[in-house]
Amino acid sequence: MADKIPASRKKPVSQKRVAMVLASLVGMMTMTAAMLLVMEGGALGTAVPGWAVNLPTIQAMIEPNVPLRGQAWNFIIIYQSGDEAASVATLADGRYTGGNPSPTLRPKANFHFVIDSTKSGRMDGELEVGTSWQNQVSGAPYAGWPDARSYLFTPYNNAVGICVATDLHRRPDEAQHQTLLQLVHELQKRCPNAKILFQWELDDRAQPTAEDKQYAESFRASL
Repeated sequence: MADKIPASRKKPVSQKRVAMVLASLVGMMTMTAAMLLVMEGGALGTAVPGWAVNLPTIQAMIEPNVPLRGQAWNFIIIYQSGDEAASVATLADGRYTGGNPSPTLRPKANFHFVIDSTKSGRMDGELEVGTSWQNQVSGAPYAGWPDARSYLFTPYNNAVGICVATDLHRRPDEAQHQTLLQLVHELQKRCPNAKILFQWELDDRAQPTAEDKQYAESFRASL
């Protein structure tokens, strides 16, 4: 009993030690969250990773199989598929699946580039290169596409066609936006005469929303 230290004489806990323990705990939690983000490819809880925008990859992907017709492309037109499950293959086949219990048809379109969503079975924002770009031939449909009433319209032969797999009048999500931004930036280097246009800017019947116009303005400012 004589060796017992009275409670009043116990050494007080160092505030510096408490701060160090708390800092170590916060650091471990931060590192764990960062590792989860890397593994998930996006926000916590995201099951499907987004496509990593990698400039060397995009630069290699947009090298055509034939000599580039850089001076021939006067426009770069950005389309929306109206179908989040769209891909190079389904757009070329004319299949339409978004929100419908059974497939319907839409006019076929051999886009130069398609930027996917997860509903196509690919990574969000993944870039697909069409054979029309690889062979440097027309791949941008008429302004009113995918309206089937305009199927007789002649496709543009001096425009690069990029289609984002998303609903009409819905801006691309962040992964798609980053891919689109880098793709257009690289295309501008190769096609110096090309003017950036959104599909609705070419269609007199289109009714762009305020969000459409705001996105177009901010997109051009980001290039």
